[in-house]
Order: sequence, then C-alpha cells, then structure tokens
Amino acid sequence: MSLSNGIQQFLAGVDPVILSRGQDYFRSGNVESIKWDDRHVTAEVSGSEDEPYLVEIDFNEDGEVEAWECDCPYDWGPVCKHTAAALLAIQAEPPKEETQEGDARKISIRDLVERAEKEQLAELILEHCRKDKRFESQVLSALEDSGEQELASIKQLVRASVRANRERGYIDWDSCDTICGDLEDALIKAHRRVERGQCDQALEIALFVLLTGMNLLGEDADESPDLLWRTVDAALETVELAVQSLARSGGERGEWVRRLLDTAQDAAFEDWEDQRFDFLERIAVLADAQNESAFYRALDRLSDRRWERFADSRFYTEQEELVRYRIVCAAHGQAAGRAYLEDHVEVDQFRRMLVQEHMEAGDYAGAERLCRERIEKKAPESLSYNYEWQELLYEIYRDWGQREQQIGQARKLALCGYRKFYETTKALLIEDGRWQEAFPQLLTELKTALPARQYMEILAQENETALLMEQVRVYQDTVFQYGGILASQYGEEICEMCSAVIRQTAKRIDNRRDYHNLCELLCSLVDFGGIAAAQTLIAELHQAYPRRPALWDEMERVERRIREKQEA
Repeated sequence: MSLSNGIQQFLAGVDPVILSRGQDYFRSGNVESIKWDDRHVTAEVSGSEDEPYLVEIDFNEDGEVEAWECDCPYDWGPVCKHTAAALLAIQAEPPKEETQEGDARKISIRDLVERAEKEQLAELILEHCRKDKRFESQVLSALEDSGEQELASIKQLVRASVRANRERGYIDWDSCDTICGDLEDALIKAHRRVERGQCDQALEIALFVLLTGMNLLGEDADESPDLLWRTVDAALETVELAVQSLARSGGERGEWVRRLLDTAQDAAFEDWEDQRFDFLERIAVLADAQNESAFYRALDRLSDRRWERFADSRFYTEQEELVRYRIVCAAHGQAAGRAYLEDHVEVDQFRRMLVQEHMEAGDYAGAERLCRERIEKKAPESLSYNYEWQELLYEIYRDWGQREQQIGQARKLALCGYRKFYETTKALLIEDGRWQEAFPQLLTELKTALPARQYMEILAQENETALLMEQVRVYQDTVFQYGGILASQYGEEICEMCSAVIRQTAKRIDNRRDYHNLCELLCSLVDFGGIAAAQTLIAELHQAYPRRPALWDEMERVERRIREKQEA
C-alpha cells in the first residue's frame, strides 16, 4: 500500500465533521511545517492558540497510519481536526528522497513568519480575517480581552451555520453535526477564557451555546442526534467550570446570579426539566447569604409552574430538593448541608448520601438503620420495589464484615431472581465450606420462589439433570434448549419430545424462514442422537410437502448432518 492510500484509508474512518474541519484547516494553510524522521512525522498546525499545535504521526512500512497524537485539548473523539489536516498535507506533498547530502532544507512557515515585518504580518492576518470568519473568531479569542467582539463573532458564525444547515425548516443529522462542530469550537474558546481567569467572557459564550443547543433539541425532540446531546452536556460542564472559577475568585456575583436564574426560566428548557435542574444544581455554587433568597424564589416559581404541568412530579421534587441542598452548602457550609440532609431524609437521594457518609465514617449500624427504615416504610413486602436498598444493605453487611447477614441478604436477593446474587451466595458458601450442605435446601427454595425458566437455567448450570428433566416434561417447548444436556441419560424420551415439537411446528410452515427454522430443529434432533427419528420425520415431510423446492433445499443441510454423524 502506498503512503497516499494508507492515509486515504485512515481518513475514511474519521468522523465526517472532523474531516471537513481538517480539510478547511489544510486549505487555509494552517499546517505550518512537516518534518520526517524515518517513518515518524512531526507537524505543526496553527489553531486557536498563539503557538501551533504539535501533531505526531507514525506510519508502518506499508504506508498505513500506526499511531497519532496531538497536544490540542480536543477529547470528544479519537482524531482531531489538526491530525486530519496534517495527514491531508502529507498526502498532498509526500516526502522526497534526498539525492544529495547537501540538499537545502525547505524553509518552514514559522521561519518566514519570524523574519517578517510586523506590518506585513498584520496585513496578512487582516486579509485572512476578511476571507474567513472562523479565523477572525480565533484571532478575537486570542487577542481581545473584553470578549465582546469574540462573542459577537461566535453568535454570527453559529447563527449563519444554523441558517445554512436548515432546509425547509428542518435540520438533518449530518447538518446538525456541522452545527455542533461550530458550537464545540465556541466551547473551546470559553475554556481558554476560564484558563485566563476571564470567567465573565467564558460564561457569556457557554450560555449562548447552551441555549442554542437546547433550542435545537426542542425542534426535533424525538430524534435529536447524540452529538447534540453531548454538546448540551459539554455546555453545562463549561458553565459549571466558569461559575466555580467565578466563585473562587471572590468577585462580584450579584448580576451573574440574576442572569443565571433568569436563564433557568428560559423557554428553551420548557420540555427538558432534567436539564433545567442540572443547570440549577451546577450554578448553586454561587449562592451566598446575600443572594440565597433569590435562588429560592426562582425555585418556587419553577415549582408552581411544574405542579400545573405534571400530575406526578415526585422525581422533579427530588431534583429540586437536591438544588436546595447545594444552595445551603454553598451559602452556609457543609455542616448546614448535613443538617439539611437529616431534616429531609425522606428524599431517597439524601438518604443514600447519608448512608454513604455513615459507611465512610465506619458507622455501619447507622447505615443499616437508614436502609431498613427506607425498606420498611416503602412496601416492605416487595423486594423488587426495594431492590436498590436491599442491594445497598448487602454492601453494608459486606463492608461491615457481618458474614451471616451478608450471606442471608445475598440469599434473599437470589430468591427474588437476581442471578448475580445466586452466584454471590454460592461463592460465599463455598468459601465457608458450606455449599454442599446448603445447596439442596436452596434449590427447594428456588423452585418455589423463581419462575420456572429461571429455575431451569440454574438446574442446567449445576448439572442437576434429574430435576431438570422433570421440568422439561412439564415445559416441553424447552426440550431443544436442554436436550444437549439431557440426551445422554434420557435419549429416547428426549427424541420423542423433540419429534412431537417438530410435528407441531411442521403444521405451521409457510415460508423460507419457517423452513430454515424447522431444519434447525431437525439438526438438533440429529445432534441429540435421534438420527432414526429425524429420518422418519423427513419421510413424513416428503409425503406432506412434495412440491416445496425451497423446503428441500433447506433439508439438504439436515441430510448432510445425518451423513456426518453416521460417518463419525
């Protein structure tokens, strides 16, 4: 394979959005230099930072890309646009074999830039800004401290992108990915602002991206692309990063609290209550004794509106309580937060947090009490309803070192059909040397407690063939599932049961898929040792369906299986 083909093969697997942006970078001349060292390439690709990003690529002897790395912050996929741009540049100008030791080295873009006059560079930059609005936005991000023009540039780019990618009022998935690429670039700029301590500017960008994403979700709520959801999540994370930095800075937060709480009321969140409360939880870090009442007023307004819309808002009530807890912690400290948890322990999430605190402090008795209170209060007779709490109780006994309670809890969960706890119970009893003694009684309890199919799976696993055969006689449609285990002991009976099922199935065959499935059953019968029974059934089928060539095409597979078994 040539180097060009190897690169083409690699680029074929790159996300189309990333590849498109890499092509833009390559065509715009962002690949400043390419240096070869045997089959290792180092490339410098200019981006949103003052210094170019360093891309390193390794090729194998066949020209295929073996490894790659870029020092840019992109972490939403395996390949960034800088790597794609570097590969396109390499493909466009592959290395030339040196014919003389003294061949002059090509002058790099960096060398030319470092030697150029300031006025000359400024003119080049301005010219490129006039032609490429994305490059202009990068320049503003790097050089403009106020952030006002950068934000205006970002808004212009994103809105133009949305217009260009909406056709007849609809944005398809590929077009949405293109828009998300522009939103992603904006979030990278917001992160740069946070790193430079410019939280105000970062929040402006992050909020614009968040509301844009939420509005796009609202346009097609049932089929929103995953990348758009990831973009919204990334915007929420960027908001959180910026408000945390703002809170640590000790700067004035009053105006921002007002704006953020207004944002939480925005119509963009109308059908997305989860995201609304996620946003509120992330900004609650800005709460203090002076502004906490503003947070509570905003929550009260949302609560009133929510009760009007939802008949059952228990889940959202818990989300609201979690936001209130975060506000208390931010405004009054962790001790006040702990008191709030204890005062609202009826909220499941708070109870779980308290259980975790007790366990971390070694107070397992307190953790057990909280779990048992919850189980007894909420339908104690229904273990499936309380499964999460029953499993948590198992973890408490395990970490506490209460062996008998741990085994008893695992056994209780196993009897409710949770297979992993059957395995856990078995492992614990084997460790204690009690498995053989306890197993018969456990099987008796499982037969009573579990649905027959789950019980049969355990019998098959434990090779309890006599008990399994009893069940197969009752549930004869399972004969093919367990025939391989039972045929050596109950061969004749298994073959008779298989034949009965096949005869019933043969009455309903009507198409090629039915023929295929019927022949699968016949092959299984042959594998169980029922060659004679299979041959009898084939003769019956010949008599019943003499003119179905598709059936007899499929039947060749059964006859081949019979020959193989006879020759073995």
